[in-house]
Amino acid sequence: MSSCSTDGAASPRVPQLSAVVVAFNGGRVLTECLEALTTDSVPDRVEILVVYDPAGSVGLATASLGARFPKVHWLGVRSPATVPRLRAHGMAAARGDVIALLEDDCVVERGWCEAAIAAHNTEHLVIGGAVEPGPYKRALDWAVYFCEYGRFTLPLQHGMNIVLALAANNVTYKRTALARVPSSDDGFYDMFVHAAWERAGVPMRTDRTLVVRNVNAWSLAHVTSVPYHHGRAFAGHRAAGRSGPWRAAIGLLALGLPILKLGRIVSGTASRKRLAGRLLQALPWMVVFNTSWSLGEAVGYVRGPGDSATRWR
Repeated sequence: MSSCSTDGAASPRVPQLSAVVVAFNGGRVLTECLEALTTDSVPDRVEILVVYDPAGSVGLATASLGARFPKVHWLGVRSPATVPRLRAHGMAAARGDVIALLEDDCVVERGWCEAAIAAHNTEHLVIGGAVEPGPYKRALDWAVYFCEYGRFTLPLQHGMNIVLALAANNVTYKRTALARVPSSDDGFYDMFVHAAWERAGVPMRTDRTLVVRNVNAWSLAHVTSVPYHHGRAFAGHRAAGRSGPWRAAIGLLALGLPILKLGRIVSGTASRKRLAGRLLQALPWMVVFNTSWSLGEAVGYVRGPGDSATRWR
C-alpha cells in the first residue's frame, strides 16, 4: 500500500464521529463542503479528515485550505489515488466511534453531525442518508445526479428502514462494523462490502435526518468514459474466479442494462412525486450514461477489469 502524508495534529480525545471527506473534485466544491461541515461540527466530538491526491487539483489547493480550516486533518495518498483507496486510507486514520464517508462535492445540511451521532445511539451498525440535488443548471448535471444518486433522493422511507443500497457519499458506520472488513490494497469498495453484509444478514438502514446536497458540475466525460470504466471495474471485480461460460452469459445480459436502469430511475422518481420535469430534461444524457456503464460492465464480465479500476474517480 502506498504511503500517506498527514497534516494536522490529532487531539488525544477520541471523537464520537469521524467525518472522512474523499476529495477529488477540486478546491471550489471542497471549500463549500468544509464550510458547512466545520460550521456544523463540535471539535471535541467530531474530527474531520480530508483524503486527497497530492498530485491532483485538491493537492494544489491544500495550502490555502489548510490555513482556512486549521482543525481539519489532511491526508495525502500517493498514486494510484482512486476513490476506493482514498476511502480506505481515511477510514484507517479515523479515530471516532462512528466513521462517516462523505465526498467533497456534498454539502451537509445543518444538524448532520448531531444526527449522525444520534442515529448510532442504537444497535444499528450501518446507516445511510439522502443525497439531494444542488442548483444544477444543465441537463448533463441532472443526468449524472439521477443516474448516480436518484435512488437516494428525498423522501426516503420513514424512520429506520432496512435497505439494500446506501450512498457512499453519505453513509455512517460503527467502528465495530468496519473491524469485520478485510483490508485490501485495492481500497474500500462500498458496494461489495455492503453486498457481503447483506448476504451475512447485517441490516443496513436509512435515516431521513442525514441529508447532504450534491453541488458538483460534471464534465462530458462523466456521462461517456467515466461510467464505462466504473462499469468495467465493477464487473471485473464481481466476475473474478467465475467460469468463462458464466462470464460470457452475464456479459451478454449486461447489454440490456440501459433499459432496466432507466426504468428503475423513472419509476423511483415517479414514486417520489417530484423532479419529473428535471428527469425529462436529463433523459437523453441519462441514455448516454447508462449505455456507457452497461458497455463497460459487459466488457468487464468478458475480458476483465483491464486498467479501469485505476480510473475509479
